[in-house]
Amino acid sequence: MRESASPAFWTVLAEFPHFMLQLFVHPRRLLRSLDFEDPLTFQRLLLYAVLWLAILVAAFSNSHVMAGVPHPLYSTFKGIMMRAHDRSWDWLSTVYTPFNIDYSEAKVLWDNLLTPGFLTYTLFASLVGLAAVARVRTRIFGIRWEYALGTGLLAHLALVSCLALAMVPLTLLLICRHCVVRGTLYLLLNVAGWWYFGYYTLGDLGERRYGFVEQVFTSIGYGFLQFAAAYIVFFALIVCIIPM
Repeated sequence: MRESASPAFWTVLAEFPHFMLQLFVHPRRLLRSLDFEDPLTFQRLLLYAVLWLAILVAAFSNSHVMAGVPHPLYSTFKGIMMRAHDRSWDWLSTVYTPFNIDYSEAKVLWDNLLTPGFLTYTLFASLVGLAAVARVRTRIFGIRWEYALGTGLLAHLALVSCLALAMVPLTLLLICRHCVVRGTLYLLLNVAGWWYFGYYTLGDLGERRYGFVEQVFTSIGYGFLQFAAAYIVFFALIVCIIPM
């Protein structure tokens, strides 16, 4: 039993890079190739979601304390975030002032937020927000739970990837405020994330517009609405435990 199960698991794991490539390059082909009524499909999607979230946590987190370091390195995202607060505190202070957070407290806050433990919690909280939105879709549109959650997992993988990548040009923009390319890239990555979210979840509604422009704007709008709803659940789960 174990000998027959192990090769199957490693085979599914080996297909992960090709799956992620299809997720971004051929979304329609990927949707058509998946049988959401098959329990193995859901298990595969859940495995890929957990694996990808683990990769994101490893890429963006750092357990080293950098709040008191005078010149943090650019080699880690936490170091870039600390440099951004050093360079653009005159801008960022307006965001922290309503919460009575000063310069040193803001750096300590991000020092705690960008730890492996808290990032893992936030990413799993985003999965809870996704599940809540998927449940709402089943009630409003009469979609089966398997389709709603399966397409939601696809959308979540694409959305979280785009939003995580968007954080890099945003923090670099705070370090160099005159770089228009970084600001543009930040906006494009956010819009791309909303588009993927809308495209994959519209797939379970059978919505495929003939006009390319109409399809793009419909996907972006529908994706943004779901993102806003999921973010409310996500924020409610993390706001009470934000480490200070």
